[in-house]
Amino acid sequence: MIYQIIALLIWSSSLIVGKMTYSMMDPVLVVQSRLIIAAIFVLPLFLRHWKKIDKSMRKQLRWLAFFNYTAVFLLQFIGLKYTSAASAVTMIGLEPLLVVFIGHFFFKDRARGLHWLFGAMAFLGVAIMINGGQHHDGINDISLFGCLLVLVAGIIFAGVLRWTQNVVARVSNQAYTSTTIVLGCLITLPFTLLLTESWRIEWDFYGVIGLFYLAIGCSWLAFWLWNKGLNSVDANLSGILVALEPLFGILFAVALLGESLSTLSTLGIALIMLATIGSALLPKLLKK
Repeated sequence: MIYQIIALLIWSSSLIVGKMTYSMMDPVLVVQSRLIIAAIFVLPLFLRHWKKIDKSMRKQLRWLAFFNYTAVFLLQFIGLKYTSAASAVTMIGLEPLLVVFIGHFFFKDRARGLHWLFGAMAFLGVAIMINGGQHHDGINDISLFGCLLVLVAGIIFAGVLRWTQNVVARVSNQAYTSTTIVLGCLITLPFTLLLTESWRIEWDFYGVIGLFYLAIGCSWLAFWLWNKGLNSVDANLSGILVALEPLFGILFAVALLGESLSTLSTLGIALIMLATIGSALLPKLLKK
């Protein structure tokens, strides 16, 4: 279980570290730089696997690279520019519920009554969190627009999750990860040219360390640790651990960025976390 806990700590800190790099460069450049570093790191694996991948699979890998890296990363990091890190990681915490509802509407994987209850609780929590942020000391530290961008990123991630799993099963996890990172880096380039608002870069030590942390730690090491831990941890426990990711992220945001939360925002975040944990835990307990 220690491997998965470390992986979750790394993932939950990604937006906090991303926020810290914004003093150095534009959020879009952060995404592109992160992908360039990660692509260089996995390039030997990409060259080893790309020629072995069937040509019919390459088109799917290009699309998945666009959705999972270009679209998700850009939406998350641009959204993070407009809202607090604590609210952004809380929105990411909705992803387990989004997977359930997308499965219900598009893949005939019917959601249970409890999922609808927890879904309503979660989105009520989102409304309370945003409202509390807009009235906290007169400062709009939680933005509806920023939260919506992060939410759209979660919807895209949840929407292609089953497709991703099918492709990974056919080409192997190592081949999928290395090829989609390199392809994602290349596909993101035109969006970087289009969406970057400022090309000014003010290099600093912590910003550079943050970029490498995002590229190597969050894009590769965390996935390796998580997959290694899956062999020794019950699937039910894994689901609960994923639901706890926003808690780690909020703690990092408060400790490292000095963010503060109003009582109303804290209540909203608590509702979201309870809904996510409940949706992961209660249906499994009721089966026993």
